[in-house]
Amino acid sequence: MKRVVVSALLAVCLAQPAAQAVAQTVSGQCFALGDIAGQVASWRAHKKTKAQALDQAAKYYKDPDDRQAVNAIIEKIYAPNAPHMTPDQASMAVSADCANQQKGQTPAQ
Repeated sequence: MKRVVVSALLAVCLAQPAAQAVAQTVSGQCFALGDIAGQVASWRAHKKTKAQALDQAAKYYKDPDDRQAVNAIIEKIYAPNAPHMTPDQASMAVSADCANQQKGQTPAQ
């Protein structure tokens, strides 16, 4: 059920035209990257090739930072030595990696 809701939400968000002045990016949002990782893991589980995943991502992510973040997720999930993860496992792994990376980039006060 969670995947259906997330997929529907992602589809609605992607279907809306993004105005440059108010466009939001996903590259720094760990929860969004986790959702994307879950979708990519689902594509892999359903036998979509890496090239198909990259093409799909190119259709929807026009911002260079977003494209770089999504392509990195695709590379990670489709890596030859990468374990096959469920969408939930991929989502949690990418979200945790993102949060840890952001935590490490926080300037000390």
